Amino acid sequence: MTITGSDEMSTHAGASANPEPATGAPHKLVTIRDVGHDYPTRDGHRTVLDKVSFDVNPGEFICIVGPSGVGKTTILRCIAGLQPSTRGEVKVNGRVLTGPSSDVGLVFQDYSRSLMPWMSVTDNVALPLRKRLTRVERERRVTAALREVGLDQHTESKPWQLSGGMQQRVAIARALAFGAPLLLMDEPFASVDAQTRAELEDLSLRVREDSGQAVILITHDIDESIYLADRIIVLGGSPASVIAELTVPLGSNRDQINTKSLPEFAELRKTVHTLIQEASRSMGQKGGSK
Repeated sequence: MTITGSDEMSTHAGASANPEPATGAPHKLVTIRDVGHDYPTRDGHRTVLDKVSFDVNPGEFICIVGPSGVGKTTILRCIAGLQPSTRGEVKVNGRVLTGPSSDVGLVFQDYSRSLMPWMSVTDNVALPLRKRLTRVERERRVTAALREVGLDQHTESKPWQLSGGMQQRVAIARALAFGAPLLLMDEPFASVDAQTRAELEDLSLRVREDSGQAVILITHDIDESIYLADRIIVLGGSPASVIAELTVPLGSNRDQINTKSLPEFAELRKTVHTLIQEASRSMGQKGGSK
C-alpha cells in the first residue's frame, strides 16, 4: 500500500490474507459486509459503525458522504487495512484484509506531511517503489505518473517550492505510480482554494479514466460528491450505517460548468443535502461519532 497525506500513516507495502476461490459471480473489487467498529472508552466502548455494507466495482468512482463525525474516516481506514474492524469483513480483490494491502493506494488531505521536503518531486513519487521495482520500471512509472498529473516540468523541484495544489498532485502521482487497483482519498482537496479544487476534481476523473483504478473518496462537499461519483454512499445514524446508495446518472463526460448546471445535478444535490440534514439531526439527539 502507498499512503500519502497523513503523518499518522507511513508509506508501506503490505500483504493481504489468502485469496478467495474464484466463483461464477461478477467480480467485486471491494466487498464490505456488516462492518462494525468500536473505540475503547473509560467506561467500556463507543460504537461508531454498525453493519456497514456496500460493494465497489472495478473502475468505479464512489463518494462517501455524511454528517461531520459520522465515521467516514473510520470506514476508510478499515477498507485500507490500517484499522481492523471490530465486526464484519472487508475484502479487496477477493482477499479478506488482515492489514495494509498492496492493492490499495491512499491520498489524504494533509499532503504537506506526506511529502519529504528535502526530496525532489521525482524522489517523493518514487519513494514507495524503491524496494518493489527495478530502477528502469520505477523510472518509467514515475515519469508516466508525473506526466499524467501535469508535473513533468517540475521533476527536480522540492515540495516547498510548489503551491498547495501542486503538492497534492505529487501525492496523487505517488499513488498513481504505485499502481494499486483501488485508490482511497480522504478529503483530498479540502485544503486548497476553490479554483484549485475544481482542477484537482477534474484531474481525479481523468486519472480514473486513464488508469482504470477504482476510487473511494470521502468528502463533506455535496457538489463535489455528485460531480465525481458514479455512486454516492450516504452514512448516517449513531452508530453509523449506510442509509442510502445513490446512482449518479450524469454520464462520463463531465465539466465544471455544464454538468453542475443540469437539473439532474440540482435534484441530486437536494436529495443528498436532505439525507445529511436528517442524519445530522438524528446524531444531535444521540451523540456523534468520529
